[in-house]
Amino acid sequence: MTSLLKTFSLPAAVLALALGTGVASAQPVGQTPLASPIQQTGSVTPSVSSSCGGLISDRPIQILQVDQDFAAVDVAINGTDGLTLLIQGNNGFSECHTSSNGAINAPGLLNRGTYSFFIGNSSQTPTNYSLTISEN
Repeated sequence: MTSLLKTFSLPAAVLALALGTGVASAQPVGQTPLASPIQQTGSVTPSVSSSCGGLISDRPIQILQVDQDFAAVDVAINGTDGLTLLIQGNNGFSECHTSSNGAINAPGLLNRGTYSFFIGNSSQTPTNYSLTISEN
């Protein structure tokens, strides 16, 4: 019995570590209606070419699940000069915002669905950011 436990303990430990790592690296998900604004700060090193021009992060910094027919949201980002915001959603939805002064304000209506928010800049340098998503 002990040899059977030893045989499965290493693979189980590796699996638990792998699953734990996946959970830890999962992107935050917000869900509408928002009880309070989503606020997040961080840093990304852009590495993926984008249709917005410049480079964006390889993974979204935030995911928003819109559970109503539509949601009126305000997205505000402050960061480094040359800041880029790419919002991607269902059915090919893609919206780009760029700023030379490091501030983006993007109000709009989002239909029911899932939206991913990517941050980047016009060069491949680390980008610090502060993101706020609020619902009107």
